[in-house]
Amino acid sequence: MDSKIEGDWVDITQQFRDAAQELPLGSLLHEECFGLGEAMNAVEIMDPKMDTFCQENRIDREVLSVQEARKDQLKVSDFSPEEQLGIIDELLACTATWLSGHNLAQTVFTCYYVHDVSTVEDALIKAACIGVLKCCYYVREVLIASSVHEDEDQQTSLYLGFDLLRELPDRRAMATLKDVEVDVNRQIRHFSNPQSQCKPFSGAHCCTGANADNLDQVRALLARIRFIKHLFGFCMHSENQQDEVRAEATKALQSAMELLPELNKTLDFGIKRADGPPKNALMLGFEPLLNERLLPPSSRSPTLLSRTEAIEFYSNIIPELKSTISIVALPSLSACLDCFWQFSWRRPLPSVISRSYLLHFFFMFDMKKCEQRLRDHCRAFCNPPSLIAKVSISSKPEVLPHLREFFGLLGQVVDEIVHVLCMQRSWHRQKLVGVMGKLATLQEQAEKLDLTLTRLLATSDPEYQHNGYFSAYVLWFILQVQIHYILLPFELELYSVDEYHYVFWYAEFLFGWMGGCFKAAMEVQKRSEVAGVKGSKKAKTARKVDREKETRIFLVHGKQLLARGCLRVIEGMHCAKRMVKPNYPYGSEETRFSHRFQTLNTFDRPQALTYDVYREKHDFRVVMEQDAAAIMSAGAEVFKAACEVFEKLPQDEPEVSSLLKVAKANLVVCKLLSSGHKKESTESPQFDFSTHRHFPIIRPR
Repeated sequence: MDSKIEGDWVDITQQFRDAAQELPLGSLLHEECFGLGEAMNAVEIMDPKMDTFCQENRIDREVLSVQEARKDQLKVSDFSPEEQLGIIDELLACTATWLSGHNLAQTVFTCYYVHDVSTVEDALIKAACIGVLKCCYYVREVLIASSVHEDEDQQTSLYLGFDLLRELPDRRAMATLKDVEVDVNRQIRHFSNPQSQCKPFSGAHCCTGANADNLDQVRALLARIRFIKHLFGFCMHSENQQDEVRAEATKALQSAMELLPELNKTLDFGIKRADGPPKNALMLGFEPLLNERLLPPSSRSPTLLSRTEAIEFYSNIIPELKSTISIVALPSLSACLDCFWQFSWRRPLPSVISRSYLLHFFFMFDMKKCEQRLRDHCRAFCNPPSLIAKVSISSKPEVLPHLREFFGLLGQVVDEIVHVLCMQRSWHRQKLVGVMGKLATLQEQAEKLDLTLTRLLATSDPEYQHNGYFSAYVLWFILQVQIHYILLPFELELYSVDEYHYVFWYAEFLFGWMGGCFKAAMEVQKRSEVAGVKGSKKAKTARKVDREKETRIFLVHGKQLLARGCLRVIEGMHCAKRMVKPNYPYGSEETRFSHRFQTLNTFDRPQALTYDVYREKHDFRVVMEQDAAAIMSAGAEVFKAACEVFEKLPQDEPEVSSLLKVAKANLVVCKLLSSGHKKESTESPQFDFSTHRHFPIIRPR
């Protein structure tokens, strides 16, 4: 026992272990002062941001507050270039650590200089601190407004006394960075030509002789100031709703990205933090335990990213942020929704920062014209007569309130859908349950609205009908959400292999409905054209929209064939006794089926499938009597048809190319198995989802 700790101590380790042996596996102790919360805090889940571990808070040095450090002669001027480089690199590493999910108190605000930048006399360090704080302010505001993060993703707490320079005007902050940039350039010219009349800036160490080392250090300082300036430029421009700002924000990110190789190459030029545990990794101007008293007792010191890891972090997040700006330029709501689906499917998964900025840009540039975009999207999808200007009903006073109410509710649902898509993938299923409840209500309203408009058209415009227009439009949203809901667990590894059969069966059913929905939309759209609303320009637009729908129909049909092919392979594996239906000691297959799909019972269309329907369509007692080779041969035909469908689509689309790879690979597998390949094997196959997130390449073993 450490003699420095006063008191009488008794070692109870063995008693504790003996008592713990009496608890059955999975049991937790519960007392008045030790409940579920304390028990869960004691469990180590091996997550660096969630585990508190059992660390001793004692240290062998005195931790100085900001005021005490100033009195103790905290260095605020006359820094050498090595010290300036080290402080800025450490500050950028702390910022990257905060962006990766830790709190400000243990990252950025461990730097003494950011607590009050007015006390920093060095112009370069002061400018760097101002730029970093303004970046943190804007990123934090976007995170809070977007609200797509959980505690394990990001911490936005701003403790009392922390100032992110909210009151400092952006122009003044940017001017400070630009002034220092000009001064550093003057220093470079001074070192390059000692005989020149250029005076070095006051914040740098003045070298009496020009040499390569000093010149490289000053150039490294220039690169860091420019990098911070460009990051702040992106944050500043991303808050402006003017269209030309989009180009400025993209340009700022591109410029920052181009500076990263220079930063990485010069990381060794500056001073470095001391080696050791996080609490003892000291550095000039930094104190890891500076804000320890503000934190709850269960918190622990995070492991700050190294400077190399920080550069890698910036090199990953800057392209992500750059891609989020593209949503502003998308012409239609359909393209925006596709962007959200594709962004959430990216590999590696996008960070919470980029997800927040994607939602931020969408709402900032789309909020005022959301209803109009919905009307345009609906008009392109099925062209309902109530949205056609030439039809008298579109301007009737008794119709307009119904349309405003419908599109207002639909806008709320769309906003909620994109909000869910920007959240962490593991939360999607839980959040989509609420979305599906609202979609079910909207479906009922769409059907009533179609009936009301049909009655009004019968008297004012008898050549038109309004049956099924808005219903088909809402059905498209419903099917999108349902398909995402049942296929997402493949990514999250929530399904057991035994459940794959009825999941692919249900997916095939929904893909069939999706294809039918597009065909129905094309039919009702042609109905409006036949009624006389057709000019040369509109006909050309209609043909373009039809081609887009046909492309989507091909893609959906190809996915339906893939799901059907996976069904055939699984059935063939059961016939060959490579897969066996398990016995459920604590339930049944019907219970699992109901649990997986009970949320889909909310809708009238498509009508939810029951376990009885599944057993009627796929009775494994009948399947087991069939020939495994014949089933595999049938599966090969299905995958061949899927290949033919995907080959008709543009191959430059990443999803189409990955789906085609899956179809071709499974076609080869089915042909091999139907010819007797590995016929004697009884090992279950491997379902490889590395090529596509939802459809596996089935590899026999």
